[in-house]
Amino acid sequence: MMKILLVIFFAVAIIVVLSQMPVITGIGSDQTRIDIAEAAPIELSGKTLFISDLHLTAQPALQDQFNLDFSNVENVIIVGDFFDSPDDFWSFGKTEEEVFRNVLADIVPRTFSGNIFYVSALTHDPRGLRTTRLSFSRSEFSYVGRYGKFVVDGTPVVAYHGDQLHGGVIGGGISWLAQKFGQEVVLEKFGKRQFSIPKDTWVINGHSHVPGIDQAAKAANTGSFVGAPFNKFIFRLHIGTGILFSGGTVTLQEYEGLRIKNLYPFAL
Repeated sequence: MMKILLVIFFAVAIIVVLSQMPVITGIGSDQTRIDIAEAAPIELSGKTLFISDLHLTAQPALQDQFNLDFSNVENVIIVGDFFDSPDDFWSFGKTEEEVFRNVLADIVPRTFSGNIFYVSALTHDPRGLRTTRLSFSRSEFSYVGRYGKFVVDGTPVVAYHGDQLHGGVIGGGISWLAQKFGQEVVLEKFGKRQFSIPKDTWVINGHSHVPGIDQAAKAANTGSFVGAPFNKFIFRLHIGTGILFSGGTVTLQEYEGLRIKNLYPFAL
């Protein structure tokens, strides 16, 4: 009887894990492949920073959640989970334009001059957004949908949040464990192959909250600005990271001295 229960337990566990791993089961892969192929490339020049998983909430004040000074770059791409929930999004205004203007007014450094792009996710971000472009005195904001395709000083880049790859909890655990064995961004690399992204194109994801980079495979994860549950005791992920394209090099940046909110239990 015990053997039968163990078999059932492991069978259910495998089913649960696979249900959270579309990159392995192939669910949605065909549509993702099409969406990436159809995305129009955006030409960029100068230092370009990819960040994700800000998980902005109604409280505390925005400057106490995100105060990264990115005034030294020309372009910033937010790769999903900009907000923690649709309700949090709508707490900042009554219209999409009002929300984005209020939020960006608080988190964009006053000396920043350049472009901000927003690639959304199906996990926490609001859906059905219609705003595509907003102009500010020194910068431009563009919402590009779920897939961003860029050419940064001649280097091709595809950015998508990563919910196309895995459920955040299980995928994050796998990514963290693989990293402990010296394997960086394993799911991001698997997705790059699954979605037929050319080898010479960089893939930038978020979602797992596990920052990492593989220079040879041209794949990276931006990490997050909120960490993970029990991060203080178990995962010990650096909170506040991004992927920087500058002068032909691509590097993982770890920022210090940031104001970080306590979104998860024992994250800080």
